Amino acid sequence: MIALTLAMLRARRRPAVALFLLAALASAAVALAPVYLARTEEGIVADEVAAARPDERAMLVSATVEPNGAGTMDDRFERSGARLLDAPGFTRVFSASFVAQPADEPAVFLDGTRQVTFRDDLCEHVTVHEGRCLMGQGDAVLSEQTAQRFGVRLGDPLVLRSSSYNSTTSQFVADGAPGYLTVVGIVRPIAGPYWGRGRTDAAVYVDRRTFGGFTRTSELQTFDAYPQPGAIRVATLPRLRAWLSQVDPGDGGGEASIGLGALLDRIDAALAAAREPVPFAAVPVALLGGAVLLFAIATGARASRFEHGVVALRGARRPGRWWLAIAEPVVPVLAGGLTGSLVAGAGVPVALRYGAALAAAVVLAGAVVAVRAISAPLSDLLRRVDRRGARWRSATFDTLVVLLAVVAVVHFHASGDSVYGVAPLAPALLMLAVALLAARAMPLVAARAAAAALHRGRPVAALAALRLARQPSGRRLLSVLVVAVALLGFAATGVAVAAANQSTRAAIAVGADRALTLGPVTRQRLLTATRAADPSGRFAMAVVPLQGLLAVDATRLSPAGFARALRPFPAAAPVAVHGGTVAFDITATRLDDLTPDLTAHLAPLDGSPGLEVRLGRLRPGRHVYSQPAACTAGCRLADLDVDLPGTAGPTVVLTLHAPPTRDWRTPPDGSVTAAPDGVTFTLQAGARPDAGLLRPAGVPDSIPVIATAPLDGPLMVFDRTPVPVTVAATARTLPRLGAHGTLIDLEYADRLAGDSGVTDNAEVWLAAGAAQSIVDALTAAGLTVTGERTTAGERALLGRAGGALGMRYSLLAGIAAVALAAAGLLVTTLGASRADLVALRRQGVPARVTRRVEPATLAALVLCALVVGAAAAAAAWFAIGRYLPAVAPV
Repeated sequence: MIALTLAMLRARRRPAVALFLLAALASAAVALAPVYLARTEEGIVADEVAAARPDERAMLVSATVEPNGAGTMDDRFERSGARLLDAPGFTRVFSASFVAQPADEPAVFLDGTRQVTFRDDLCEHVTVHEGRCLMGQGDAVLSEQTAQRFGVRLGDPLVLRSSSYNSTTSQFVADGAPGYLTVVGIVRPIAGPYWGRGRTDAAVYVDRRTFGGFTRTSELQTFDAYPQPGAIRVATLPRLRAWLSQVDPGDGGGEASIGLGALLDRIDAALAAAREPVPFAAVPVALLGGAVLLFAIATGARASRFEHGVVALRGARRPGRWWLAIAEPVVPVLAGGLTGSLVAGAGVPVALRYGAALAAAVVLAGAVVAVRAISAPLSDLLRRVDRRGARWRSATFDTLVVLLAVVAVVHFHASGDSVYGVAPLAPALLMLAVALLAARAMPLVAARAAAAALHRGRPVAALAALRLARQPSGRRLLSVLVVAVALLGFAATGVAVAAANQSTRAAIAVGADRALTLGPVTRQRLLTATRAADPSGRFAMAVVPLQGLLAVDATRLSPAGFARALRPFPAAAPVAVHGGTVAFDITATRLDDLTPDLTAHLAPLDGSPGLEVRLGRLRPGRHVYSQPAACTAGCRLADLDVDLPGTAGPTVVLTLHAPPTRDWRTPPDGSVTAAPDGVTFTLQAGARPDAGLLRPAGVPDSIPVIATAPLDGPLMVFDRTPVPVTVAATARTLPRLGAHGTLIDLEYADRLAGDSGVTDNAEVWLAAGAAQSIVDALTAAGLTVTGERTTAGERALLGRAGGALGMRYSLLAGIAAVALAAAGLLVTTLGASRADLVALRRQGVPARVTRRVEPATLAALVLCALVVGAAAAAAAWFAIGRYLPAVAPV
């Protein structure tokens, strides 16, 4: 029987090779999902590890250790700390250090101290610039920076003593016996995770024996643990999670810093985002591959009906006939499935199992199809007549698919954040439902088209339409082609929408085409330098990001409507005072038995901390209230505060003579009027904390803002001063803030702040086309550019995120689906019977007509599949696709 099977495969080698290749392609398409995920997940983990902060990749535990009763340093922390940081794949580094000072100086300040340090395996992580590394007792090595700082050269002696801090004098004083060292090497540390946070510019490195020879009252012992290459990978994540769950940072008896959990959480979130879109594409491809293989098997079985009828006529037993029928498709399918799985899933065992599972499922189903094909009566086999299934079974199947598609869509929308059950099949089921409905309608449409073509005298079109109307294989092929086209269309739409959303997110995240981050700078200097660098106001804008708030120079904001909403009129010049004394000439005409304190809040223009100048208590009559104030470089008068009681009733009336400005803002219960030589204020005591607050105006009483949601009170902007605001406009999203935040004018907010202090997170946003001369002008004005973010760079980062990578698999899966459908179409066409065309040719139909029938049939089938497939993709997209997390709108 084996010899007969082999002979049969050799005799029908072309269909066998086609089936082998089709099975290999289908298995490779199924194996594509786990292979793609495996490669993608490794890349995601590597990107997350590379982008993690040093305190997330490395771990540290430290403790201050003192001598025990025997006079030696207590070693309990050194033993327990080593056990604490025993994470798998991490290398531990022990170090110990103490503060020392030159033995000939009884007291020094901090900049005169040294750090005598021992560190495990130091010489393996430095390169020697001069001399050699540590070899014996008394040897010391220093980095180039440390040697330059203290003026030390190779061969110099160092005599150091341990130090202790004297809080009374704010100095370090000697408290130990001298230790004698010789500088034997000037070294350069090799950059790497080995150094952790244990490297200082004042370190004097020695070996363990030399370190132990110093007399000291305490030392700082530290364990750094850093990951070895490959320690944080997909395969190691479960072990690291298990280790993290059982570690107790308090076990070591010191202060531990273990940020690995935050890194693992981000990795898990990115991996989940990458995996989420995959089932929506992988499952349909697997089902489509199985369907194509079964169609090919059914086509081959129909083609060999006559041979099996002859075998049955000659008396062959049914088991033998079944074996021959099964072996012909099963052997190439099994061989092709295993080959495709091995080639596509090399190195990924899960992929091999997936491909083998598909091959096994097709083998079983193909055996049933083959046996059923030869189980017809002998007369039907010899006459090559198909077995016709009951129409009610076909209609029932189509109805069940449509109902299941509806259930899957409803289940998808009800499953929330966790997609499970039949929800991942929702797109495929919708596409299949549309394909089945189109296949059911095709005979009717084709029959009408055939009649119309005959009436118009177009025999080729008529015969092609009749073939589509009468042959069941055409309907099956149409279903396969429609699903394949729909899968590709669905995937292409998802990738395009995801790319557009990523571009939008990148623009929101950066805020502009380029965002320059700056070193510490005052807000006023930031505004002045940016406006001077770009006088046109088209390319550069000063920005200060805060928590949930963005302060921008609204004069440069686009669109213009937003600029007018944020800044209805220009801010007046700031009220400034100069000199070493601040003085105010005030007449108090009504105090109602109060003696309130008068305080001036000044904001130094050089960025120094704000000044609170207590001018004394108000007294009846005219007096000059003055106090020293460090305003040599100039100070902005933020406000004058009259300290009123919190009970309603008392009223204070005072006149400020020769005021620095006549434009003032009072609390809601107060008033300001012009006086012959100044301004008069009337203040009402009450429950408001700002009842006695007098501020120079120049900006609106209530600062306009643009917000994404209503605000329920003043905003805390700079120096935590409450700023009264009014929502002038609303926006769905704001740059840098997204869907939650508030936009405010930087100069308005700065004017109401109690300081002109330095901000550490200032930025300058540059529009597309900004010239390098603008950046040069900023640096020439004294601004320090510390970094840069670009929309293109942010877009590239988002493109490597888990959800984006998962969506790209769907595009690969769509291409694989189309390739499978095309291969199935080719195999089915090659194996199809052309007896009807041969009969027509014998009856006198011209050859030029019969030769064109089959290409016309295929063209009509493909064109129909393209149109219906596009409609199926659109239906699936609007029902499911636009709700996928990877393509969710911003």
